[in-house]
Amino acid sequence: MAGLKSMSGPVKIDLEKAKRAQVLIAGKVVEKDGFSWPPRLVGGVDVAFKGDTAIGAAVVLRFGDLGVVDRAFCVRTVRVPYIPTFLAFREVAAMVEAVRRLRARPDVVLVDAHGKLHPRKAGEATHLGVVLDIPTVGVAKSHLVGTVRDDGYVVYRGEVLGYRLETGVYVSVGHRVTLETAIKLVRQVTRYSIPEPTRQAHIYANELRRRLDELRGSSTLL
Repeated sequence: MAGLKSMSGPVKIDLEKAKRAQVLIAGKVVEKDGFSWPPRLVGGVDVAFKGDTAIGAAVVLRFGDLGVVDRAFCVRTVRVPYIPTFLAFREVAAMVEAVRRLRARPDVVLVDAHGKLHPRKAGEATHLGVVLDIPTVGVAKSHLVGTVRDDGYVVYRGEVLGYRLETGVYVSVGHRVTLETAIKLVRQVTRYSIPEPTRQAHIYANELRRRLDELRGSSTLL
């Protein structure tokens, strides 16, 4: 990815180049719904780590009963350090490959990360959506930027970039979706405190982490 310099061992990230790459990604975002309502299949993506190994997990659920119909994963070594607001350079490659390995194609993918609700409007959900040119929604569990208004909308530098649900989840546009559709979707696929697609992806990612030694070199597991 842009903004990375190879070294012996870890990769040093050039933050200024990385910021410029994020601005370019943000400029490619389409805030129009790229799927018909209601969606038939909804995806969820999460990443777990064990040392310098990233495990990208992708799941696909039916929109109606939220039953899991497909799962796929990617295991890869990560050399980029953990740097807040630059997590896409560390995690998105594993997400991309996991989604590509799915046999069932989701109409929209929920990502356990921020989308446009980010200092440069380019969180991981935005990166994933733009790279694959698919509808994505950011669903994050923590506050990153902006002020939450009384009506739940999150405003950053004078612009509405997200929404905080009653459950505490922050919803934002990733790519090829409107904020209002993203909010409606997340509400309808939430059973507990977080949306079911990302909850299932999180469970799957942690299951894979526990089984990491036997999974190296594999591509899918059901």
